[in-house]
Amino acid sequence: MKKQLLIAAVAATMTSVSFADVSISGGMKVNYKNTDTNGATTDLVTTETDLLVTGKSGDTTVHWEINTDSGTATTDNNELGTEDVWLSTKIGDVAVKAGTWNGSDTILAQDSTRTNGNWILSTSVSGAKIALEGDSATSATSTAISGDIAGVTAKYKMKHTSDELYLSADVAGVAVTFAGISADAANSDAAAFTLAKEFNGVTVSYSDVDADSSYTVTGDTAAFGDAAALAMAAGDDASAIKLSTSMAGNTVSARFVSVDALIANSDFDVNTFTVTRPLAGGSTLEVTYTDTDKTGATNDTEVLDVELAVKF
Repeated sequence: MKKQLLIAAVAATMTSVSFADVSISGGMKVNYKNTDTNGATTDLVTTETDLLVTGKSGDTTVHWEINTDSGTATTDNNELGTEDVWLSTKIGDVAVKAGTWNGSDTILAQDSTRTNGNWILSTSVSGAKIALEGDSATSATSTAISGDIAGVTAKYKMKHTSDELYLSADVAGVAVTFAGISADAANSDAAAFTLAKEFNGVTVSYSDVDADSSYTVTGDTAAFGDAAALAMAAGDDASAIKLSTSMAGNTVSARFVSVDALIANSDFDVNTFTVTRPLAGGSTLEVTYTDTDKTGATNDTEVLDVELAVKF
């Protein structure tokens, strides 16, 4: 009788508990990089490991990222760090997100700054999404309005020191995007557009950016790749074209970037060729060759990067 009462008590307790849906995912990559700068070569092997823990319960999600990167000759090795950590939920019709994260890159700007105290309040009004976003610094507060207008996806973002406009649409099978920044500071405006279309299995992307003398392009697009890695200076303009296709089970791409520098004799071209092949066990092997040719300089470089990556 005592055993039956104990079992009944445990069963009653278990039915009152609600368990969240917890998932764990992640990945690791190992890179070997050989850099040749005017005949002087260096070799470097680096690793990066990411672990993502996600917990869900109804409309609430908790997101936690843990990262470990190998260091270089001047940094510590294999330091364990926490990256994006945030909670999202709904309060009535308002979606709430708060925590620590970095935003999304655009063609003009790389949003790699991860700040504490980030928050977003968003809701929909008559088909348009309105979002109020900020962090612990009052000057970082911004308001964004986005939605579809006659087939054009539009977003207008009002920041403390600038206004931004983003447009995207499909025009006769061509994906067209535009981004523009109008800043309060003098000579700090910028504009960019991208065109992309597939021709007989080959995707062709073209991007062009035009920056005022005090604006530095650091964005990321299909054509440019990581513009921050190009180390463009303030006022530099650039154009790029990328070709990508599948060949014998591999993804093959070629990217050609031409930078028109504000300072004379500082123009440079960057040509990149990449082959990516899926391997067994969910891993991939990627080989990238990059050649940088600078006008009037003696620091032209050639880089061979071999990356082995796996996700789980």
